[in-house]
Amino acid sequence: MAEMAFPSGRMVVALGMGGKVRILAVEATGPAAEAVSRHGLDRGAARRVSEGITASCLLAAHVKGDERLTVDVQSKSPPFGFSCDVNADGTLRARFGPADVRDQAEFFGVISAMKSVGSQQVYRGVAEVDGQSIEGALQLFLQQSQQVDSRVRLLADLDDDGVPKFAAGLLVERLPGCDAEEFAELVDLPIREDFRGVMTTFALGALGGAPVEVLGLSDLVFRCTCSRLRVTHTLRSLGREELTSILADQDGAEVKCHFCNEAYRFDADALRAIIATVPAQG
Repeated sequence: MAEMAFPSGRMVVALGMGGKVRILAVEATGPAAEAVSRHGLDRGAARRVSEGITASCLLAAHVKGDERLTVDVQSKSPPFGFSCDVNADGTLRARFGPADVRDQAEFFGVISAMKSVGSQQVYRGVAEVDGQSIEGALQLFLQQSQQVDSRVRLLADLDDDGVPKFAAGLLVERLPGCDAEEFAELVDLPIREDFRGVMTTFALGALGGAPVEVLGLSDLVFRCTCSRLRVTHTLRSLGREELTSILADQDGAEVKCHFCNEAYRFDADALRAIIATVPAQG
C-alpha cells in the first residue's frame, strides 16, 4: 500500500521581471493533507508539517537525476521534530512528531538541509532558528547557509477540522545582472501582497505586474519507499534468536514505518516462514 501514489501537488520553475529573477512556486496541499492524515496530527502540528513540506519542496527545486534533498527541523521550544525527503522525480515523504504541538508560528531550534545521492552525502547546510516561523527559518537558511539573495512566502490554511486546504510557497531569487537594490524594488512589495492573490496571479502568468516565463513543471506526490519486502529484510536482519523470541512473546510482529505510519502485520505463520530463511548462528 505504501507504494501507492497519493494526491499530488505541483512545482513550477519560471523567470520573471524581465529575466532578472528566478521564481520557484509550490502548491503542496495534497501531500500535506496526506502527511497530516497518516500521522494523525492536531491543528498546530498540521500547520507546521504543511509549511515544512512546502519549504522542503522549494529547497529541492534544483535536485536532479538520482539526487534527494532531506530537510530536517529540530525545535527545542515548542518541542517537535520534522523531516522530509524530496526526490528529483517529485516524490516525497515526511514525518512529524509529536502529533500535538502548540499552534504558534515561532520556534527555537535548528533547520538543516542535506543533498545526497544514494547513501552518499554531497551537501549539508545548517542554520540556527531563534524565534522565527518556518517561513522565516527558510529565509534565514537561504541567507546564511546558501547565501542566496531571495524572498520567501509560505502559507498553510486549514479547514475547521485541521485538514490543509491550501499549502503553497513562493521563492524568488535574484539573478546575476540584477543588483540588490533593484531586486528589492521589484520584489518586496508584490510578494507581500495577499498571498492567495499572488499565487492566483502567478498561475495566470504574471508576478508584480510583469509576465513570467515558465521553464518547468513537475508533480509532487507523497510516496513512501517502504514496502512489505523491505520490512521483511529488516526483520531477517534481527537474527533467528531475536525473531524466535518475538514469536514466543507476541505470536507475530507488527512494524510501522516512521515516515508514512503504514503498519505491516506478520502473523505467527508469516514470522515462522521468515525465521526459516534466517541462517542459524554457528
